[in-house]
Amino acid sequence: MRDKTPLVLLVVIIGLAILTFTQQGMTGILDALTSGGKVLWGTLPLLVAAFVVAGLTQVLVTEEFVTRWLGSQTGWKGIALACLAGALIPGGPYVYYPVAAVLLNNGAGLGVLIAFVAAKNLWSVSRLPYEIALIGLDFTLARFAITLVFPPLIGFLTEALFGRYLPQVREGAPRV
Repeated sequence: MRDKTPLVLLVVIIGLAILTFTQQGMTGILDALTSGGKVLWGTLPLLVAAFVVAGLTQVLVTEEFVTRWLGSQTGWKGIALACLAGALIPGGPYVYYPVAAVLLNNGAGLGVLIAFVAAKNLWSVSRLPYEIALIGLDFTLARFAITLVFPPLIGFLTEALFGRYLPQVREGAPRV
């Protein structure tokens, strides 16, 4: 098994289960399973939708397209396009991480992927109305202006410093 994530999660689950059992007994374990089941049930539609989006993306966005527009050799154009896509893609991590995985598997550069994820987290257009409503226009504009440079900068730095490791990253990533 190359991916150790399931093993690490199993160790964490066992550790937390032992801790819960010692503090609250079997009632705590049952409460935890019930709570986790509720979270799963509430999240399941989002997960299904996200993986349908990833599947459709896999079919629609060909390797040739990704390599041409988002590959390591695209430079600032690929990073700018990734930043724009990250800012505009709707949904949370259930949506954009599967899309990022498809892009990775189809030939996107490492800097492009980092710029995409960073822009989604810092520039998300779909989040702006909530942010303005809850903390005000001035604060939102200040936060947006301060973070404006980071996604492309992070993308360029990632490509320059770690772009050569892209084959190893692809090899270690799960195929979607």
